[in-house]
Amino acid sequence: MLAGCASKRYAKKGAEFEKTGYYEKAAEMYLASVKRNPKNVEATIGLKRNAQLTLDKKLGVFLNHYNADEPKEAVYKYIESKDYYNTVLSTGVELVFPSHYKDYYDEVKKIYLESRYNEAYLLLVDEEFVRAETILNEILFIEPYYQDAAVLLKTAHYEPIYRKGKEFMLIQKYRSAYYAFKKILDKLPNYKDTKELSEKALNQALITIALVDFADKSRQPLFSYTIQSKVEQRLIESKSPFIKLIDRSNTEHIKNEQLLSLEGNVDSDVSAKAGKMYGVKALLTGQVDRVAFNQGKLEKKQMKGYLKEKVVEKKEGEPEKITYRYHKTYYNEFSQSNSIYCTFQYKLISAETGEVMVSDVITLSIDDQINYATFDGDIKNLVMGSWSHKDKDSSTDSIKDNVNDNKELASLLNGRKQIKTMDELSQEITNKIADNVALKINLYDPEK
Repeated sequence: MLAGCASKRYAKKGAEFEKTGYYEKAAEMYLASVKRNPKNVEATIGLKRNAQLTLDKKLGVFLNHYNADEPKEAVYKYIESKDYYNTVLSTGVELVFPSHYKDYYDEVKKIYLESRYNEAYLLLVDEEFVRAETILNEILFIEPYYQDAAVLLKTAHYEPIYRKGKEFMLIQKYRSAYYAFKKILDKLPNYKDTKELSEKALNQALITIALVDFADKSRQPLFSYTIQSKVEQRLIESKSPFIKLIDRSNTEHIKNEQLLSLEGNVDSDVSAKAGKMYGVKALLTGQVDRVAFNQGKLEKKQMKGYLKEKVVEKKEGEPEKITYRYHKTYYNEFSQSNSIYCTFQYKLISAETGEVMVSDVITLSIDDQINYATFDGDIKNLVMGSWSHKDKDSSTDSIKDNVNDNKELASLLNGRKQIKTMDELSQEITNKIADNVALKINLYDPEK
């Protein structure tokens, strides 16, 4: 119904424009009408009549440009006319498009494309790649398979990237070079010697790392070993193409005390020796300075509250009267807290110069707490409160039967009762440390 009403409105507007001689605008309204309701016969007839006049006008302009030897204007006016014809045809209304216009178009298109092709070719010779790319895109828009325009377009687009990559290679910005070549390889795997240059750039940019056994000052050797294993795993799984951890079996006998100190720079001779021996560019060292475990005890407190009883009084001829009685009772509240604190430091050190490439001191604390309540009776009728004597009332007695206190008690009664173990907290904190180390190393960029 809505589509039908809209179609009638547009058809009515089309008829109004047609009466005043605005057939292009009339065709536009009739077209909108038919799109909303293809069965609107009046709109279909109006569209065919006014769209034909509009198409004839467009073709007339095309012919004027053709006769005036204006190839560009003629080409684009013909394309516009053909697009308009196809738009109307999509509604099922076919207009008259004389075939001789196509002959004129082919003639003028040939002239225009030859001119633009030669212009683009000369621009490529002059290494004006951006301007050449614009023209070649235009050529392929008009004629998708025109000569070797598609090949030239690839040159116009990728040659500047290729040359930029080679410039990066010359100034030893190998990461930037690798990314430049990758842009080409993702689309054109066989463009010149891009593949070979990309491999060379990656080989130069690659940081091969030997992981030295992490030291421990916390008297928790298992903790430092766990961090070391997880850092190793994160780096092995690294998505960075520039980070590679060498096989641990090749470096098992490298010891912190033999090669380097976390407090000072690595001796350049020792670094060079390690780099040459293991074919690495960097040494990763780590040290756990402190680990503190705090395992709390489960604390239990007996709490005072009330058990709520609903009382319904019925009297003949009167509506029910509901009141509540509150009976003093006990419930239990439990709380516990576990936590781990750790300080860890690490350095990624150049095996060629002894320079510190990446370093950080990580201080983390992980904790978990539980706080819950239990009650042996009907928890739905338990409310918070306080009282002095269970067997008699006092002016200091307090019943907290309100929305906020009831929500708080419900939260306690439904609270989590299982606290995270120290092993679970250890897993969390070592995971976070390993993630932090791997992330910072992966983000390291010597070109910035």
